[in-house]
Parts: sequence; structure tokens; C-alpha cells
Amino acid sequence: MGRGGRSQVSRYLDTLAAPFDWRRAFSLHRRLLAGDLGVIAEVSRNESDTRPALVVLTLGVLVASLGAWLWVVIESGGQSITGPAIHVLLLGSFVSLIAWGIWLGLTWHALRSIFTVNVDLPTLMRPMALVGGFAVWQFFMLAGPASFALGLIVTIVGVLLTILAVRAAAPEADDRAAITSVGIGFGVYALMLSLLADLAGVASGLFVHATT
Repeated sequence: MGRGGRSQVSRYLDTLAAPFDWRRAFSLHRRLLAGDLGVIAEVSRNESDTRPALVVLTLGVLVASLGAWLWVVIESGGQSITGPAIHVLLLGSFVSLIAWGIWLGLTWHALRSIFTVNVDLPTLMRPMALVGGFAVWQFFMLAGPASFALGLIVTIVGVLLTILAVRAAAPEADDRAAITSVGIGFGVYALMLSLLADLAGVASGLFVHATT
């Protein structure tokens, strides 16, 4: 690795070692949920926003899992609590984060291999993680008959925001490159979570409907 490469790695490690700013994470999340799309490009440029963006993503996944768990509890009339807590709230959150990482990796790889768009993985990760925080709205899946529709709408909006995140991180990527790359990653993400929900009963957010 050349001197420039070592310098980039050093800056990235210094960013991770810096004290964590919780207020920054909550500010970014609040701005995203308020519809401030400029925050997406801002995060893609700021290396210091790596951990705050990942915290926003984790919070989004956990809250989505909480909403899915409460939906299961309500649908079962309170008879199923412990099992769903393990399969939906705990394991569902974990596999969702793993699946999101695969989505990120495939999107990054598609940009490079199919469209020859080179973007640093951390630069792409930050805005994609931030928009992942939009999943907090899936908490309201507990709203009975509207559960699936609400979860589907939040998921669709999340995918659209991810396309904007790719455009922000890689300005040289046109709409076709961004849509295709995100679509490839999301396809694998959705397939993985659907199969896990159907075969193992492990799910989070919208995919909890595949467990029934």
C-alpha cells in the first residue's frame, strides 16, 4: 500500500478512535426524518459521520424489529411473547444488519464492476447507513390491518432514499447505474430475509409477515 493509501487508512482509524458524538447521530436522524435530503450528501462527505450514521442504521433496524415484535404479540392476543422476542427482536435485528451489509457490498461491487464507478466503501456506507434509519417508521406496523401496507411503503421509500445515497456518494453514477446497483443489492437483501422468515421464523420489519 502506498503512502497515500496508508494516510487514508490512518485518517479513517483516527475517526473511529475519536469520542462518539451522540448529539450528532440524533441530529442526523432527525434531519433525515424531517425530509432534509441535503443531509445525505453531507454525511457522504464527512468521515467523522461514519459512526453516527451506523448508529442511525442500528436504531432504525432495532425500532423496526420492535414494531414487528409488537405486531406479532398483538396478533397472537398476547400469547406469543418470548419466542417472537428471540426470533424477531433479537435474531431479526441481527440478520437484518448482516443482510444490509451484503446489500451495501453488492451495491458497491456493482458500481465498480458493471458501471466502472469507483467510490470508497466508507464513502458509500455512510449515506446508505443514514437512510437505513428511515426504517424507524416501521415501528407503526403494530397498527393491525394497515401493518403490511405501512411496512411496504416504508421499505419502498427506503430504497428510493438509498438510490439518492448512491448518487450523493458517487456523483459520476447516473440514474441507471444507481438504480441498477441498488436494485441488485436490495434483491439479494430481500430474498435473504424472506427465506429466513419463511424457513426459520427469523424476521424484522416488513418481513415478519413471511413468518405467518
